[in-house]
Amino acid sequence: MPGVGEESYLVDLPRELGRVVGRQPGPTLICMGGLHGNEPAGVLALRLVLESLQSQADVLCGELIALVGNRQALAIGKRFIDHDLNRAWHPERLSRLLKSTGHGEAEDREQLELDATLQRIVDEAPGRVFMLDLHTTSGPGSAFAILDDTLPNREIALDFPVPLVLGLEEELAGTLASYLTGQGVTVLGFEAGQHDDPGSVDRAEAAVWVALDSSGLLGDGDRTRVVEARRILTEQTASDIGIVEILFRYDIDSSNGFSMVPGFESFQTIEEGQVLARSGSETVVAPQSGMLLMPLYQEQGEDGFFLTRQVRPFWLPVSARLRSWRLERFLHWLPGITRHPDRADAFLVDQDVARFSPLHMFHLLGFRREGKDGQILTMTRRPDLES
Repeated sequence: MPGVGEESYLVDLPRELGRVVGRQPGPTLICMGGLHGNEPAGVLALRLVLESLQSQADVLCGELIALVGNRQALAIGKRFIDHDLNRAWHPERLSRLLKSTGHGEAEDREQLELDATLQRIVDEAPGRVFMLDLHTTSGPGSAFAILDDTLPNREIALDFPVPLVLGLEEELAGTLASYLTGQGVTVLGFEAGQHDDPGSVDRAEAAVWVALDSSGLLGDGDRTRVVEARRILTEQTASDIGIVEILFRYDIDSSNGFSMVPGFESFQTIEEGQVLARSGSETVVAPQSGMLLMPLYQEQGEDGFFLTRQVRPFWLPVSARLRSWRLERFLHWLPGITRHPDRADAFLVDQDVARFSPLHMFHLLGFRREGKDGQILTMTRRPDLES
């Protein structure tokens, strides 16, 4: 089996890498590899799982479908060719693409074909649909999971023995995970480690086995592979970190150039004012203390780094209870909060007027920050609160 970096293996890949149909109907698990073309570990891991399951499909209750993301970029080992495929899943943008008559950019063609494949799978699925989106990072550090914090997404994410990152979808617009979450699919993103680390393939493979178990596809079958997968993730990740939330994202100005100071890794503790990078002639320092996440050590990319802080697990059951009470019905009574004039699922928050931490409160109630205009935040309701 070719390892990470053997590019010849990634040429002419089919959109559907393979599927395994179980002995009886059940959930559908979609596993995505290679949404970024310089991240082959997910594709390689999926091949390993498919080979293991082909001779024992009867252990599954449901269906596993392995898909390949940006096939053209994978063939040349680049993150993307014309634009980032994992920042393009805005419903309005996709609607325009569907109506267009031209060929568009490379990622436009990938997106249209991938969307058609996903919609067909979701429409034909007899039961609940899950998706595991496999990625790797340019910098070193522990594997971790990412989710849009709906209650269904949280349910599967908490079953993974790795650090869990909340709030990333508020900083990264147009991800495939957010797009599918909005359609009722239970989605988890998994960052398996550094791009060229052979261990990233092992951790991505382990994540697929855990996802098969967590989504209910394994039924009462043999637990040997799942036990081994959980052991790998527990021993090879910083599982003691627990849950973190995003505090800050450094947005790269492509016209200036960006260079991260060597030697940083994800979940490394950073102090306010510490020098982290250079942008053109400017020195980039940490605006606050926290833990670093995904320092950028590659040419392509819009995100220089993120800063995070730990979240006490106590808040997760609290937020679940608060969401069940539908307290958002009374939010407009508070100072600085008004209902959005055009959208029933959204509120406008004036941070100069609100006398509390509105972002944290809205997160507890199941809302996400969709936009910001000066001091005005637009907060929208997540899918698990839809009636």
